[in-house]
Amino acid sequence: MQYGLMQTGEDADLIDIKELLRTLWRRRTVIVGSILFLSSLALLIAFQLTPKYTASALLTLQTRQEAIVDIQAVMSGLSTDASVIRTELDVISSRRLVGKLVDKLKLTRDPEFNPALRKKNPFTDALNPRTYLSPKWLTALGLAAVDEASLTEAERESLEHATVVDNVTGALSVSNPKLSYTIRISFESENGKKAALLSNTLSELYLTDQLEAKFEATQRATEWLSERIGDLRGRVLAAETAVQEFREANEIIQSGRQTTIGEQQLAELNVQLINAQTELAEAEARYTQASAQVGQGSSAASIGEVLDSPLIQRLGEQEAEVRRKQAEISKRYGPRHPDTINVNSELSDLRGKIAEEVAKVMRSVENEVRITRTRVTTLLRNLEALKAENTTIEKARVELRELEREAESSRVLLETFLSRFKETSNQENLQQADARIISHAEVPASPSFPKKKLILAVALVLSGMVGLGLAFLLEALDNGYRALEHLERTNKVKGLGMVPKLTALKLKGQKPFQYAIKKPTSAYSEALRSVYTALMFGHPGDDKPKRILVTSSLPGEGKTTLCLSLARLLSKAGDLKVLYLEGDLRRANVGKAMLDPEGPAASLTQYLTGAASRWEDCLTRDEATGLDIVLASGKTENPQTLLQSERMQTLLKEASEFYDLILIDTPPLLAVSDAIIMSHFVDVSVFVVKWEATAREAVRNALDLLRKAGAPLGGAVLTQVDVKKHAYYGYGDYASYYGRYGDYYAS
Repeated sequence: MQYGLMQTGEDADLIDIKELLRTLWRRRTVIVGSILFLSSLALLIAFQLTPKYTASALLTLQTRQEAIVDIQAVMSGLSTDASVIRTELDVISSRRLVGKLVDKLKLTRDPEFNPALRKKNPFTDALNPRTYLSPKWLTALGLAAVDEASLTEAERESLEHATVVDNVTGALSVSNPKLSYTIRISFESENGKKAALLSNTLSELYLTDQLEAKFEATQRATEWLSERIGDLRGRVLAAETAVQEFREANEIIQSGRQTTIGEQQLAELNVQLINAQTELAEAEARYTQASAQVGQGSSAASIGEVLDSPLIQRLGEQEAEVRRKQAEISKRYGPRHPDTINVNSELSDLRGKIAEEVAKVMRSVENEVRITRTRVTTLLRNLEALKAENTTIEKARVELRELEREAESSRVLLETFLSRFKETSNQENLQQADARIISHAEVPASPSFPKKKLILAVALVLSGMVGLGLAFLLEALDNGYRALEHLERTNKVKGLGMVPKLTALKLKGQKPFQYAIKKPTSAYSEALRSVYTALMFGHPGDDKPKRILVTSSLPGEGKTTLCLSLARLLSKAGDLKVLYLEGDLRRANVGKAMLDPEGPAASLTQYLTGAASRWEDCLTRDEATGLDIVLASGKTENPQTLLQSERMQTLLKEASEFYDLILIDTPPLLAVSDAIIMSHFVDVSVFVVKWEATAREAVRNALDLLRKAGAPLGGAVLTQVDVKKHAYYGYGDYASYYGRYGDYYAS
C-alpha cells in the first residue's frame, strides 16, 4: 500500500488537528469577515438604541412581629414560605397596584409609556406594515384589538389606561434573591430620576396597600362581630328565661352542688334502709342461733342474749352456789335428808326462774326481729315511692339540662365574641405592614441598557461561531480537490504531483506545451518532470513503464495539455525517444493546435481503417523538440472497434520496440469508454484531475470504472493549480512553495 493513501482504523477515529487548522486558515477570510461585519453591525445597533436606566428599591418581609398588645390579629403576618413570597411578588406586579402607580404619577401623560403621545417617526412608519392597512383590516388580521374609530371617549380612555399599565408592567421587574426574605422592585426607564421615582412610589404603594387590606379586614370583622353580639344577647336571654320557666313548671328545686331535694331525700332514705337491713340481719341471726340451741337441748344459759342479761347472770351465780351446797349436803347426809331435799327444792326454783328469764329474752329477740323487719318493709315502701317521684323529676331534669347547656353555650359564645370585639376594636389603630423598605431606589449614574461591552463580547462570540459555521459549511459544500493528500486519502490513489496553472501574463499568447519548451526551468516544467519521476520511480525494479495512458473523468481537465507538454519536454531533453499518440478518435484537436494547416499525410484513423498500410506513415515530427506524434483526424463511426483492433495492438507493440516512452492521450472516462479499452494495452494509466473544479463524485466514478476494468492505475495528477491561491489556503505541500522560491525557476 502506498504511503498516504489511507489511514489506519485507529487514526481514522482521531481528529486531524492540522487539517482542521488548515481548513480554518483557508476560510480565514470568511471567518474574519463574518466577525468584522456582525460585530460592526451589533455595535452600530447598540449605539442606535435608546439608553435606559434601572433603579431598584429593596424591601424585606417582617419575620418578627412587634407584640404591642398580647392579642391575636384579624389578619396574621405573612409566612416565610416560598409560595407566600411568590404571592407577594405577584401582588406587587399586579395590574391593580400598577394601576394605582399610573394614577398617582399620572403616567398616562408620559410619552414613554403612552404610545399615543409619542412623536411619529416617518422612517419607522414607512417600515411599519400597519401604516398601510385600514383599521378594519388591522382588526381582522388581529393586529388591533378593536376598531378605535368606533370607541366612545370613556372606552378610549380605558383602553389608553390599560395600554399604559401594560407598558409600565413591562418596565417593572420584581424578584426575590435566593435564600432571603427580601424583595427587589426595579424599574427601567429612559430617565434615571423617573426610574427611581417609579421604584420608590411602587414600594410605598405596596406598604400602604398592606395596611389598607388589614384595616378593611379589621373593619369588616368589627361590624360582623357587633351584629353577632346583638343576636347572641337575645339568644342568651331567651335560653335563661326558658330554663327558669321550666324549673317553675316542673317544681325542680335545687340545693347546693347542683342536686335537688328529692335526690337528697332519696340518698338519706337509702342510707336508713341499708342500716335497717343490717340490723334485721343481725337480729335474725341471733334469733336463729338461739332457737337452734334451744331446739338442740342446749343450756339456755349459754345463749349469748341470755348471758348479756344481768338478772340471769345473778340467778346463775345463785344456782352455782346452791349446786355447791347440794353437793356438800348430799355427800354428808344423803339424798333423803331434809336438808338435801330443801337444797334440791331451792335449786329447782332457781332453775325455773332462769327458764322464765330465758323465755323472756327469746321473746324479746323475736320481737326485735319482727320490729326490724317491719321497719325495713316501711323503708322499702317509702323508697319505691320516692324513686317513682324522682324518676318523673329526672325526666324533667334531662330536658332542663339540655336547656341549661344551650343557655351556657350561648353565654360562653357571647363572652368570646365580646372579648374578640374589644380586641378587634383596639387593632384598628395598631396595624403594621408586613414589609418595610430597607433601601430606597437611587438615581442610577450610568445606563443599564444597552451594555455595549457585553453586546460586543456576545457579538464577537456569536459572529465567530457564525464565521466558523460558514467556514465548515463552505468546506462541506466544496466539491473539488485542492490538495493531493485529500485526493489520495478519499480515493485511495497515489498522487503523482500537482501542475501549476499558467496565467495569460506568463503565456503571452503561447500554448502551455510551447511555454514548457521555452521555459524548461520554470515551475510548470519542473512540475511535469516531478510527475514523470514519481511515475517512473513508483514501480519497483528496473521494469519501467513505457506505454502510459493519460485520461480524466471529464473534458477540459488539462490531460491533453499535460500529455503533450510532458512529451515535448522529455523529447527536448534528448535522452529519451518519445512518441505522442492522440487516442481520441472522436475529437482530434492536437493537429490544429500545433501544426500547419496542411497537416500530415496520414492519421491514426486512416491506419486503423486500413487506408494507410503502415503506422510509420502516420508519424509527424515536431521539429522544435524532435517529438514523434501520431494524430487522429475527424470523427469515426466505430472508434471502439478500431481501438481494440489488431492494427492498434501492432502499432503499440512495434512502437514499444522503437521508442523509450509512448504517451497515449485518451478521451474522458465518463464521456466514452475508449480509455477503458486502451487501458488493457498499456503499462500504466495516469488520471488527471483539475484542481478545485472537478466534482468529487465524477472523480470517484471514473476511478471505479478503471478499477473495475482492471486497468493498471499508476496515480493521479492535479492540474491547473492556482499557486497563489493554493499557498493562501495553507495546505503545506510542495505545490505551496512554487511561488515562494522563484530563484529556482525561470518563468
